[in-house]
Amino acid sequence: MNLDADENTYRALQRMLGIHEYLNKDRAPNLDSLSQKFEVSTKTIQRDIAFMKKGMNLPIEYSRDLKGYRYTEEVIDMPAMKLSRQEVFALLVARSSIEQYQGSAFEDPLKSFFRKLLSHLAPLDLSNMENIHRFVSYLPNGVSTASYETLEILGKACRDSREIEVDYEAASSGKRGKRSLRPRHLFNHAGNWYLLATTTKSEGVACYHLARMGKKIKLGQKFEPSKFFDLKAARKHAFGAFFGNKQHQVKIRFDELAAPFVREKKWNDTQQVKNREDGGVDFEITVCDLVEIKAWVLSWGAHAKVLSPKKLITEVKDELQLATKQY
Repeated sequence: MNLDADENTYRALQRMLGIHEYLNKDRAPNLDSLSQKFEVSTKTIQRDIAFMKKGMNLPIEYSRDLKGYRYTEEVIDMPAMKLSRQEVFALLVARSSIEQYQGSAFEDPLKSFFRKLLSHLAPLDLSNMENIHRFVSYLPNGVSTASYETLEILGKACRDSREIEVDYEAASSGKRGKRSLRPRHLFNHAGNWYLLATTTKSEGVACYHLARMGKKIKLGQKFEPSKFFDLKAARKHAFGAFFGNKQHQVKIRFDELAAPFVREKKWNDTQQVKNREDGGVDFEITVCDLVEIKAWVLSWGAHAKVLSPKKLITEVKDELQLATKQY
């Protein structure tokens, strides 16, 4: 590794960043002022400017009137990174997304990352675009209690195909016990983190909520995955976070009040929404699990009616009867 070459490249980039800053502030610097500023020869500055023009495609020209160099058009990106106006806007909007991680393990690392990234864009005039940040917000839907350490360990286990042993509380029974899992994929859905994993006894992929996992995760031996795990294919008929091996053809009738909201969202590619003459809609979809779609139907109360399958109709009826007994 040539340390001298690396150091020279770093210094050249620092000079070009400084030249860019001068040009962006309409100072029209000349060769002599720049060479004194960066303590190099005028020939070196000439090479820097030539590289900025040809290698970075920056609109630099020498002005006889100003007796120095200037930009011929607005430049809103740093010399080492070509950014369009749309990309700068996207970056600032992305910074707003930190709000959805408030109180989570990612809040501090994300804040630090964007602070460092934007500091490298300091020579840019972002004042006009920065104001947009005040009008774009992400409202979190609750905060995940998963720690950064847990995510890091599970991420490495997925990458390295390492078995894990962890305490886990089953949602259905409330029982907690040791689980030996073979992690395949981590994903976040609606602010919650889930681990997709097989077991030492079964190749069926199941979904585990990290909030129900114990804090101590023991890494075990490596395992050889029987086949490549395709998340997109596995989620083909998913309605939310849950996975399943069965397919349920679901049809729900929504009234006029609910119809506009039902049209707003696409759950998966099998979804069809058909308008009715009374202003309502018939919603059809194929799902691999009924738990989440049942909760969705119940959230609409009298504005939704399940038409099929019979299993979902029965479950919704039973749930409504139990709920009525509470009042």
